[in-house]
Amino acid sequence: MAILGEWLSSQIAASQLRSRAEAGALYVEGFLARHVEEGPDGLYVAADRQKELDDLLIGTELAKRVEGFRIWRQDGTIIYSTDKSLVGKRLPSADIDKAFAGTVVSQLEVGHNDAGDIEHNDGRSLIEIYAPIYRTGSREVIAVGELYEEAEEFIVQRNRAQRHTWAIVGATTLAIMGLLFLIVRRASNIIESQRVTLKSQLANAQALAEQNTKLRKAADHARMDATKSNETLLNRIGSDLHDGPVQLLSLLILRLGGSSSGPAKGSDLPKSTAQELHPSRLASQVLGELRELSTGLVLPEIENMSLEAALRVAVERHEYTTGSVVSASYVALPENVAHPLKICLYRVVQEGLNNAFRHAGAREQRVTASAEDNVITVIVSDAGPSAIQDIKTTGRRHPLGLQGIRNRVEAFGGSVQIERHREKGTQLIVSVPLESNSA
Repeated sequence: MAILGEWLSSQIAASQLRSRAEAGALYVEGFLARHVEEGPDGLYVAADRQKELDDLLIGTELAKRVEGFRIWRQDGTIIYSTDKSLVGKRLPSADIDKAFAGTVVSQLEVGHNDAGDIEHNDGRSLIEIYAPIYRTGSREVIAVGELYEEAEEFIVQRNRAQRHTWAIVGATTLAIMGLLFLIVRRASNIIESQRVTLKSQLANAQALAEQNTKLRKAADHARMDATKSNETLLNRIGSDLHDGPVQLLSLLILRLGGSSSGPAKGSDLPKSTAQELHPSRLASQVLGELRELSTGLVLPEIENMSLEAALRVAVERHEYTTGSVVSASYVALPENVAHPLKICLYRVVQEGLNNAFRHAGAREQRVTASAEDNVITVIVSDAGPSAIQDIKTTGRRHPLGLQGIRNRVEAFGGSVQIERHREKGTQLIVSVPLESNSA
């Protein structure tokens, strides 16, 4: 706005000066040009014309406004001047050349001094105007008229216009600054309120995130505790079965072992049937089933083992129990995992190998366990039953089935896939994330 005000002020001053110059040019063209004559020696002003100009420009009311007047030839010679000492002198200047080119030249001066002329060198402000004088009936410049006009009134008017301009620019600037202040203040208030709102929402989101983290950890601990409690319950049930009914039945078998193995007197049952119903045989059958059940419930001592060692125990125990051979490989398994997860993967290998033994005749049993991208993957596979194979299913019963395996794995956020191929056999694929399941 300061630059705009300065530009407008200069434009107004230049416009006013140009207006005064055009008025002076009209005065020169309309009233003074007719006094210039052409003779054999060039342009001149006759004596009677000079007297007429002197009467018009010296000592009159017009002289109060026009301080001086001169008429110039193109070579810079003065042929008329209100200062008679300058007549006949040659004082060339660039302004005269511009005027002879047809341009009205004007400028504001303080005093005047052209080549020693000190007539008006009194510190007053004057408007100096150079106006072309044309030959009658044409646009040919034959002379230049120069006049000095008193500039006090012009300066007052110019200053007044400039002050008005600056007042308008200042008022506009204040209005714009006020509007900008209101806009910025309103935007600042909106931003501040939004910042407070966002800060509150961020705090709420952080609180919810912390609460969710705590709840997730609590859920993980609860899941771990539930799994551990379940395994503890199974171990206790197995121990109770082994230490209670199994021991009593063992004692019963020992007591009945010394009795007669023949049929009782007066019995109508055949001897073979009587032998099948003999208490000792029944007790032996019940004892076998109870031992089988307690053995399935009680896990080996794997709490202090690594995951790889626990899986090796599952494989070795299966080989010892069934007499079959299992190919196993373990790749980059973590040393420390949660004990419930270790039990879960142990049960996965146990159930997968039992199914391979029962349904595929233990053909090409294989266990692969690996850890990659923070996920543990266990694969139990077999080659499937042969065409002439008749697999007996009278082996010991197992407390866990595939649905139990699926429930256990999903409790740890994992997944279970079963892929069956007629020629390639069956694959049990279990994937469990390590996140939140590490020790």
